[in-house]
Amino acid sequence: MKRSTKIFLWIAAVLLVVFILFQKRITGAFRVYHLVTAVTQAMEQGSGDLDMGLAAGIYEGEKKDTVHATFSYAKGEHYYADVTFGGDRYVILHRGDSTEVILPDEGLLIAGKADTAGCFDMARLAGNILEDYPGTADIPTMTWSKRAGLAVYLMLHSKVEKEKKDGRSYLVITPDDDLVKDAKLWLAKDGKSIRVDVGAEGKKITATMVMQEKALPAPVVKRQGLKRLAVDGDELNTAIYRGALRAGGLQLENNKPPKTDGVERRWGKGLLTYVDGNRVLVAAGTHYELGEAHGALLKKEIRKMVDATLYTINWVYTIEKKSWFIDDLRGAYQREAPYIPEKYQAEMKGMAKTSGISLEEIRLTNVFPALFHCSGFALFGDATVDGVLYHGRILDYITELGLQYYPVVMIFNPDSAYAFANVGFAGFIGSVTGMNEKQVTFGEMGGGGEGDWDGMPMAFLMREGMERASTLAEAVDIFGSTPRTCEYYYVISDGKIPDARGLATTPSRFDVIHPGQYHPQLPEPVKDAVLMSAGDRYKELVKRVKAEYGTINAEKAIRLMDRPVAMKAALHTVLFAPQTLEFWVANAGPHTPAPMNPYAHYDMMKLLEKLGNDER
Repeated sequence: MKRSTKIFLWIAAVLLVVFILFQKRITGAFRVYHLVTAVTQAMEQGSGDLDMGLAAGIYEGEKKDTVHATFSYAKGEHYYADVTFGGDRYVILHRGDSTEVILPDEGLLIAGKADTAGCFDMARLAGNILEDYPGTADIPTMTWSKRAGLAVYLMLHSKVEKEKKDGRSYLVITPDDDLVKDAKLWLAKDGKSIRVDVGAEGKKITATMVMQEKALPAPVVKRQGLKRLAVDGDELNTAIYRGALRAGGLQLENNKPPKTDGVERRWGKGLLTYVDGNRVLVAAGTHYELGEAHGALLKKEIRKMVDATLYTINWVYTIEKKSWFIDDLRGAYQREAPYIPEKYQAEMKGMAKTSGISLEEIRLTNVFPALFHCSGFALFGDATVDGVLYHGRILDYITELGLQYYPVVMIFNPDSAYAFANVGFAGFIGSVTGMNEKQVTFGEMGGGGEGDWDGMPMAFLMREGMERASTLAEAVDIFGSTPRTCEYYYVISDGKIPDARGLATTPSRFDVIHPGQYHPQLPEPVKDAVLMSAGDRYKELVKRVKAEYGTINAEKAIRLMDRPVAMKAALHTVLFAPQTLEFWVANAGPHTPAPMNPYAHYDMMKLLEKLGNDER
């Protein structure tokens, strides 16, 4: 017998022995490889003509946050979703050209007609969520070698058994890796069912996917007695898809917040740079050019902010108000539009052009900051060391939308206007926190009066102040002479004097509050200080200022904004030192309010110099 033949037979014998000894593991590896291939291809390309039923749940004993969901999807035919969360039920039905969202516990039915069933491809939605998050972006496009490596690794670090469940034969894989605890993967022998269990009893996530089987029947829901909202079908389908996309992305971001890549980029007259890993957008030129730079350099971030503030929150608002949020926002914008200067309309048009996001989405998103609520203060003279002016700003709002993951400090130098620093978020051109080159600084606090929309939106009014006011008096005059919306409170300071004013405003009322002046809503005035907050937070702020009075420096001024003066949902806290055009910013984390996180230091004029003389 030839030597080569003997070697081949020996190799074959060894492989046969290995296969016999590890038959279950090898079979499991093949199944995992084919499973991962099928799933990743479906996430990248969509699930084609595949019928799919998915049931999933998060179980924590009898707690109210238990989730149970059942989905059924067939491309071009139907989509069903039946979700129970916290004791409430939500049902989505799509067939043909009709989509219904039914909330039986809320007594609400939202319906529209449009042939856009493709947006309900669950596998593609999952792929889009993963692709949106840097840590999981390469999963839907895994190479064959990575899929094979994953399958082999899982088999070498798992216990493999055979079991029967619900009439099916399964290969059950239990990883022994410390990174994956209390997890089981059930692979059906017929290749049509997959089940995943994660967690111990009493706190468990379970998901079962059945492929190529008869579609699950549509959920049975009583429609009698429900309030009906008729909305545009395309808009309804978009709101479902983009709202779910952002909500899914937030779950990943809350687990591990995304980080910037730190790579500087230029576009037109704009520069995206970083301070301690935080985004800074520096731009100059016409307002249209500012918008173009904003849209081009922060395209992905703007898309996430639009989805969060237009579509994800849409469902919270619509359920609570029994009114379609996007239509209500559209109505508010239409009433405010005549009061928005054309230069800002041009800036939004520039952003829409380069970001690829529709102009209406950009416009409606920029109405959203009217919902913010906050606190603020200005201290100077006898209150601080050497009489230095410090202007503190707390932006309190919900962190559940994930705005804290996409903050941007904007250093803009518009043509025919003052340069300014705007501490905000991607996609928002208005301001709620800012300072201009003339050492005039602005902060706001929301009040009541929702629906009083016949005036300039608050965020655009703040922007106007930064662009036009060279003194405190000019700033107060701009706010007093401009038609206003709703009830808002402002703290405006001027480092040149130094001095500050508080403003208590509605469309018809304009109260100017001087430092140390009594006001019914601010009953504990302090000399050389304007302190603006509400309830117990105001009392705590006054207490802290009095305790440190005369010794307040930048560090102590920052600490004035600690909890509980800042609310649990404080998105950012900012301290301005207008006389040197410096400021410090802290942003919220996934589970911590802004003041509990590190502050980054910014020098407005040095950042503006980074743009270069040609662009300025």
